[in-house]
Amino acid sequence: MLNLKYIREKLNKNFENDPDGLNKVRANFLLNTLFLSIFVALFTLPGFWIKSFDLLFYRSLAIVVVQSFFIWVIINLNKWKLVAHLLCIMLALIILTNFFTKVQGVELISLQFILLLVTFSYYLLGKNWGIIYSILSATSILFYSSSIGKQGIQAIERGAINDATFYGVIIFNFLLIFYIQYHFFNAFSKTINSLETKELEGRILNEKLSVAMVEIKQTAKAKSDFLSTISHELRTPLNAVIGMSNILLLENPRPDQQENLNILKFSGNNLLALINDILDINKIDSGKIELEKIPFKISVLVEDIFRSFKGKAVAKGLQLTLDVPDDFAVLVLNGDPTRLTQILNNLIDNAIKFTVNGKVNFLIKTIKKSKESVILQFTIVDTGIGIPLDKQKLIFDSFSQASTSSTREYGGTGLGLAIVKNLLALHNSDIITRSEVGVGTSFEFRITYNINDANMEQANATPHNFLGSDSDISKLRILIAEDDQMNTLLMRKLLAKWQLSPDFVNNGLEAVDACKANTYDLILMDIHMPKMDGYEATTIIRSLADKSKAELPIIALTASVALDVRHKIAEVGITDFISKPFKPNELRAKLEAIAGSKK
Repeated sequence: MLNLKYIREKLNKNFENDPDGLNKVRANFLLNTLFLSIFVALFTLPGFWIKSFDLLFYRSLAIVVVQSFFIWVIINLNKWKLVAHLLCIMLALIILTNFFTKVQGVELISLQFILLLVTFSYYLLGKNWGIIYSILSATSILFYSSSIGKQGIQAIERGAINDATFYGVIIFNFLLIFYIQYHFFNAFSKTINSLETKELEGRILNEKLSVAMVEIKQTAKAKSDFLSTISHELRTPLNAVIGMSNILLLENPRPDQQENLNILKFSGNNLLALINDILDINKIDSGKIELEKIPFKISVLVEDIFRSFKGKAVAKGLQLTLDVPDDFAVLVLNGDPTRLTQILNNLIDNAIKFTVNGKVNFLIKTIKKSKESVILQFTIVDTGIGIPLDKQKLIFDSFSQASTSSTREYGGTGLGLAIVKNLLALHNSDIITRSEVGVGTSFEFRITYNINDANMEQANATPHNFLGSDSDISKLRILIAEDDQMNTLLMRKLLAKWQLSPDFVNNGLEAVDACKANTYDLILMDIHMPKMDGYEATTIIRSLADKSKAELPIIALTASVALDVRHKIAEVGITDFISKPFKPNELRAKLEAIAGSKK
């Protein structure tokens, strides 16, 4: 029994490396034809035997044997073109035997064989061989009819047609058949060649696209690395500027000095906000921002934001209001409080910035609530300058504002709303803008949060202003690894305000030696230092045999904001992270937490 599956697999394997896809199609067509011809020949054998048509019987038997051999040659030797030629020759011989031996005339079956020969030769062997075999088949019938005469043409009623007309019709019909085959095969070949050309062009385009994608990735990485490096270089001196401003403001300056220091601190914070916005856009463009899923108390977050903007609104003579649902105080959510804070900060800051007179309303509404989730709608409404209708989409593009005069008059980079739109997209949300020039603007968005009931106390724990706290942290033994002299001076002055006298080292290697030689409660570790960076130093400390030193709390103090910095900090075992420039109350909170754990 023939194993057709094996035959197909063998044929597919034979054409794995053939660049011409048409050859596989031809070989499949040839195989199918051979199987069918064997079936037909087997079907005729009993009839020929019963009728004692010995010549036809043995011819059909020979066809079965020969066609079986042809199948073997195609499958095992992959000589399908040779088989195609032999098949065409066999058809020609069958036609000749019909004419001169058995049938001795031109009847329907012989004409069918001629058509098969023409078709096979064109589609299996190509245009040139098609012409040759077509001429051969036409020559045989013309030779026979011319030698035998018109009486050799059977089943055709000629009437009074003369010889010239009769032969002219025959020649015309054959030429028409040849033309049809030639025409369609030629068109078929052109189509196949065109497809192959398109496929080749497609492969070339794909290769170029791959190269372009690599270049784009390299360019994006270069941009990301450049921004991270520039950020580090800008944040390092900015840390000293803002830090010294904070320290000087704590030293009870004269009113005129305090005004100058406030201006200096305000300008430093604006520069820091600009750097942060540019880096956030870079993260968004790189697709490196992922939302956290941690529990937080939404009321505490909103109240902190409201308090932080209250003073700014009052300074401009504006009324800032907050309207929240009745059950807001007990609502604990799972989500990303940092990104929600960033969204709300940008929108409220914009509202205050572009409002000269009147008020800014911050409203939160519960749209739908169940045991598992809640949909909150946040709305910020102002009575500011408004946004023209044709500019309301433009303002969400990076570095865009409603008018060119907005930057000069109100400041800003035009990045805030672009960041808001992209962060809301990560929350599967969008922002709705309603505005009228001279009347005001409202921004509205909805976010769905899962409700968390498990850890209320942890969710309630949020940093507050620890300056002036009664907590005693003066007994903490602290090692600071910092290579920048201005930052060292800043840390020395700041910690002196809290009655702390830390040890200082200039690099990670010295930090490891100091940790081995002394006992500390905490290490404040810069990341980028000469000789040995903070990552390597932390790795060595974590591997110390003394478990009390190996498990020492280490807080990273760094100006680096590379996209993977937090992951790398966690990998090496750094306990916590503070980004420069840092707020004194943020550092104080962490020191108080460590001091509290020592009791």
